[in-house]
Amino acid sequence: MEIKIKKIGTHILTGNASGVINTYMVIEDGREFLLTRTSHIHGSSMGIAGKDGILYVDSDDNRVHRQVVALSGACGLNTDDELFEGLSPLALRGVLMVDHCNDSGEIIIIRGEVDASQ
Repeated sequence: MEIKIKKIGTHILTGNASGVINTYMVIEDGREFLLTRTSHIHGSSMGIAGKDGILYVDSDDNRVHRQVVALSGACGLNTDDELFEGLSPLALRGVLMVDHCNDSGEIIIIRGEVDASQ
């Protein structure tokens, strides 16, 4: 399995919650995803460029989910949580690593099978 992650853009946030939105092209097993990593004084999140919601790794099934929260009629919240196919938890961790630690803005993760005979 190979995962390529490349930073392709940065947008500076100004106003009450100043911060930054970095955009990453993630290619995993031949599928392309455009992800955003938003960081500001109140926290950070990761999402899909151009779509509402956040991406997270569910601790029960160790798979990537997309969650969208919206206001409902009676001052409540509607939460839509769906499995996000094709993107691994390792890819999300890779985006975090590039966002925090990599000046070049690009990494390649190669994960192979462990050979038990060695």
